[in-house]
Amino acid sequence: MDNGEYHMKRLLLTGLFAAALAAVALVPSSAEALGHNRGGGNGNCNRGGYAAPGYAADYCAPAPVQYQYVQQTVTRYRQEVSYQTVEETVYQQVPRQEKFTYTVQVPVVTPTKQTVTSYQQQQRQVQFTYTVCVPVQTMEERTVVNYQQVTKQVPYTYTTMVPRTVQRTVQQTTYQCVPEVVQQVVPVCRTIQVPSCDPCGNPCGYTCQRVTEYQTVSSTVMKSVPVTQNVVINEVICEAVQQQGTRTVCELVPSQQKIQVPVVRYETRQQVGTRTVCEVVPVQSEVVVNVCSYQAQQQTGTRTVFETVASKVSRQVAVCTTVPYQEVINVPVAVPTCYPQQQVNYGCDYGFAGAGYGRQGGGCCR
Repeated sequence: MDNGEYHMKRLLLTGLFAAALAAVALVPSSAEALGHNRGGGNGNCNRGGYAAPGYAADYCAPAPVQYQYVQQTVTRYRQEVSYQTVEETVYQQVPRQEKFTYTVQVPVVTPTKQTVTSYQQQQRQVQFTYTVCVPVQTMEERTVVNYQQVTKQVPYTYTTMVPRTVQRTVQQTTYQCVPEVVQQVVPVCRTIQVPSCDPCGNPCGYTCQRVTEYQTVSSTVMKSVPVTQNVVINEVICEAVQQQGTRTVCELVPSQQKIQVPVVRYETRQQVGTRTVCEVVPVQSEVVVNVCSYQAQQQTGTRTVFETVASKVSRQVAVCTTVPYQEVINVPVAVPTCYPQQQVNYGCDYGFAGAGYGRQGGGCCR
């Protein structure tokens, strides 16, 4: 049995047990049975739940429900783990040595004669024609203007400032020092003798102490007092006066004259010169050079080859199986409740049989 079937059976048993408990809970009690009899109108209890005349009051009371446990054997399932030996195929890589042939390229050096072209630098003299500018001097007549400086006297008018002294009365403020007596309080320190006593209170001498006193002293202070008075001063006034004078003026007077001046002109002339020219001349020569070529050679080597080999290996595997087992459980079952013997004479057979009550053991049982 696999795990799915085990879980389905376990759920089914759990549902059946829950349905049994619900059925027990739905069984009507004695009060409900009596109420059903009262609803029919044939019993000895009225609709209000009170006893009819001639019957005891507790005869219509609900009977208590009692339960007892009954042992029942159920089948359950559990998982058990067992170990089994199985064989499986294991593949391993097995190394082996084999020989193989491979080709290598071996360098071969062969001396070979080759013609090599080299270039050498040679010098030679070459004539060439070039153009030069030669200066040629000629005399030419030019008219030039010369300036001569000539002086002459020219009259002009100028203004001069002539000073003149004028007396004028102005106010002048001067300061005079006036003495003034000022009183002020100053601290004065002096030394006085104070009689001193011993610890017993007897006078033993005098001690000197510094005492500060404030005294009023008078001091003379000089104060500056302004004094205003009229004074006559001499003021110099400058007046502008026009005057005539003569000054010397220099003038430049132009004059023309003809002179001979040398004039230089440049003429082009062809000349022939020689210069050194460097040329590169190819020179061929034979040299021996080593030519490297490759030749194929067959060589034999050994290499390791891995082969896959299959082998059978036995190992233990865990197998989970579902095993049923029996278990005894306690199931609650409702038992009937009976009334006492002295209540049977009140008529259990009248109207109570239809409500689920009958005669059992001399009483009314549900």
